[in-house]
Amino acid sequence: MTSSRGNSVHNSVDRDEDRDEYFDTTVRLRNPNLELLDQDILYHLGLGSESHDLVEMFGDIKFVCMSGTPKRCESFAHYIMKELGHKLPTGTRLQDICEYRYSMYKAG
Repeated sequence: MTSSRGNSVHNSVDRDEDRDEYFDTTVRLRNPNLELLDQDILYHLGLGSESHDLVEMFGDIKFVCMSGTPKRCESFAHYIMKELGHKLPTGTRLQDICEYRYSMYKAG
């Protein structure tokens, strides 16, 4: 694209280094130091790629949502299940799969 003065004008969205994702839609890491880490650590959840088999635990997950209170998190998990058309088997219920400060539910 050329401006009225004849100078080249570049749309920042078109510049590869300004994109937030690669063309295959994977997320581009803005901090180059993250690529140097030996493992991924999710500090708030007490999970790490060295200490847990994250693919085994969460490979079937489509969405990850975090919320403030355990009850709100559970309510949201029920809402997502309903939106996805997923029903719990008779006699089962959602279970908080975290400990201490946070709540986490797998729904769907």
